[in-house]
Amino acid sequence: MKLPFPSIKINEPDQYNCYTRYLEELDEVYVLSTLIEINHDFVHHADLGFCEEPEDFASHQPWECSKSRKYCKGGAVGVYFFDDYFKPENGLMRFPKDISLKVGFSTMLRHITFEMHTKAAVTDFQYPLINVTLTFIKTPTKYNYQSHLLLTDGFIPANKEKGYFAEIACSWSKPDVVAYAVQVHTHHYGYTADVYRIRNGTWTLMVSQLTQGKAKVFVPVAGGAIDVRRGDVLAAKCLYINKDNKPVRFGQDDGQEMCNADIHFGYEFKYEGSFQRGGACMTQQPEFSFCDHEATSGICGDNSKINI
Repeated sequence: MKLPFPSIKINEPDQYNCYTRYLEELDEVYVLSTLIEINHDFVHHADLGFCEEPEDFASHQPWECSKSRKYCKGGAVGVYFFDDYFKPENGLMRFPKDISLKVGFSTMLRHITFEMHTKAAVTDFQYPLINVTLTFIKTPTKYNYQSHLLLTDGFIPANKEKGYFAEIACSWSKPDVVAYAVQVHTHHYGYTADVYRIRNGTWTLMVSQLTQGKAKVFVPVAGGAIDVRRGDVLAAKCLYINKDNKPVRFGQDDGQEMCNADIHFGYEFKYEGSFQRGGACMTQQPEFSFCDHEATSGICGDNSKINI
């Protein structure tokens, strides 16, 4: 099924435009893959998701959403992000075997949502700026899809030319899941991102990835999918080099930084009520470090002593 972003004119560059569409053609289906195709002359990035109800704009017409990018209420699942820097398989995202995403007008996720960030004005109808193709089946798989985001707020201290680690550690309190990939992301000061599952004092490396630049890197879990159980701890650290004599703030802007680790997983359908929205865990930098969590305090240390 192919779904386009409606044709619109945009008078200024660097704008966000959102669109939600009711999935009236689909009763209950299980999405196996999504393909996002964007017009690279005009579109910087596209974000795709599904939600229970639009936050506003029930007319299902595109709207300018640069200031408020909240467009879902109730259940919501973010599926994919595609931009000029992040181009795996030309915008194709396949769920692994046994994992799909239940959507349709008789399900919780009855709307598809688009977020489009334009890099140039659209003075003539360039149709379509975005096309999304869904491939699906009508019988359920073993697991349903959702994600969980580890991220940071605050700032990277100044004059950290020998390296600074932003660290995240959060206990898992939801039902068991099977994690199969992590999407990691930093900006210009970031160099690496490492993500771990910690259980009974044992650290299992999920992903270790170079992140220099702005690419959102989608990385399968090392050695194959692993389970995450109640009581486990999910941890991440990102390495930054800040040679400036001023701090670098974490945030959404290009001149700011990020330490994002978006963990993709499947869960049993009987736990759907626990995963209506993607979860998130944020730590403040530089206040938080591995020293501040019982499961990670054994390896904590002074960031100023880290060498590269």
